[in-house]
Amino acid sequence: MVEFKPRHEMLKIEPNIAVLVVSNSRFRMLLENGRVEDESGNLAVRLLKEKYSKVRGPIYVPNDVEIVRGYVKALPRDFSINTILTIGGTGPSRRDKTIDAVSEIGKELPGFGEFFRRLSESRIGPHAILSRAGAYVCENCIVFCLPGSPDAVELAIRELIIPTLGHILSEIFR
Repeated sequence: MVEFKPRHEMLKIEPNIAVLVVSNSRFRMLLENGRVEDESGNLAVRLLKEKYSKVRGPIYVPNDVEIVRGYVKALPRDFSINTILTIGGTGPSRRDKTIDAVSEIGKELPGFGEFFRRLSESRIGPHAILSRAGAYVCENCIVFCLPGSPDAVELAIRELIIPTLGHILSEIFR
């Protein structure tokens, strides 16, 4: 792992993280059973809690543009969240709406998606092109939009999010 040292002073911003699982099937499971079996959301929370103290979720929402957008706007405003991980809804299917919701209200950091797909390619080959994973700055919050597979969640958190989150938050709040 390359150690990055910025030329300017980095602000020390404590990550306050929410994990948002965007899935019609998981949301339906929650409504029908009162509980959800979801490996990816639970994995994300566990991995993030190993490094950060303020991690909330997983929160389950349907794959709906207005609902996803509403949570992305409300979590920072109402709960001082400065980091959101969305899981699911990043593929090319008609029902995949996460990127559509977030890209309309945030500034894209294209390097995240590019680097994620490059890392994914070493694991799943050319199928990595199906992912629309991305990162967006929405007001004073970074929103990472991850695919729903546990492997993709672990890859993004370990290789991209944890190594860069402090610097990203420093830049957002500069």
